[in-house]
Amino acid sequence: MNFGIALPNIGPAADPEAIFGLADAVEEFGLGSVWTGDHLAFPKDPQLPYPYARGGPGFIDASSKVIDPLTVMAAVIGRTKRIKVGVSVLILPYRHPLVTAKQLGSMQVLSGGRVILGVGVGWIPEEFDALDVDYRKRGAMTDEQMRYFRAVWEQDYPDFQGEHYHIKDMSLFPRPGQAIPQWVGGNTRFAMRRAARLGDGLHLIDATPDELAAQVEQFKRICDEEARDPATVTLSIRQSLRLTEKPLAPEERRLPITGSVEQVIEEMSTYKALGIEDVAIGIRPRGAGLQRQLEVTEIIAKEIAPAVA
Repeated sequence: MNFGIALPNIGPAADPEAIFGLADAVEEFGLGSVWTGDHLAFPKDPQLPYPYARGGPGFIDASSKVIDPLTVMAAVIGRTKRIKVGVSVLILPYRHPLVTAKQLGSMQVLSGGRVILGVGVGWIPEEFDALDVDYRKRGAMTDEQMRYFRAVWEQDYPDFQGEHYHIKDMSLFPRPGQAIPQWVGGNTRFAMRRAARLGDGLHLIDATPDELAAQVEQFKRICDEEARDPATVTLSIRQSLRLTEKPLAPEERRLPITGSVEQVIEEMSTYKALGIEDVAIGIRPRGAGLQRQLEVTEIIAKEIAPAVA
């Protein structure tokens, strides 16, 4: 299993020192990847809660800091040599695919093939409204963008004619020398079907081992329906982690994963047995200072990852 760390480009810890310090540590400690998250702005009076919140409504504070994920990815690529750099996940309908394809393709060239594209449809209606993008069409737009990316990254002069996007007799040179994997983010059957039809991977979000087992089985059934070999789809998860010094009783443990090193190793080993190949860990609490994030990253690199490998 490959271990990565989610960089704090969204939330109270979003600042250059934390982002770059953590990215440098991931490279130094020998972990596999770093990840950014995507939003543009948060509404003052949101209509909908965060869909993966537990134990409460999960409304996001409108004053939360957000540093653009693609900008962070490019900056991190420029200061690292080895680690993969991904986005978990990029909300495709927010941006025109020609611009996104050029940005990601350029990063793939400059990094020597280290980019991973996590794909999402978005969930905040106010963001879509601010962009004059139809919230109801976000799924169809996402599907079309995924096809668009393949066309412009794989063909010299693609002829792509979709309902929302088109391109003909134009090139995006230099094309990426290595394919940029598209991992579909989400735990819903819609995300699973999109991954089976169009994706290189399924990127699940914050699931207990029991939940994950059920999700993997559901995805395999969907792959059968879509005539897709599930072995050709990378399974990954973005997982929150709150590390404690002492083991906790079962009733004290909940998502984000909370527990001792030994308890985390046990759960990650279960993930691996279920077929998870990559895990992007978000260190909690969200406002943890850089020093605590570095301490947990070192523990993951030196104790947890070797025990699960």
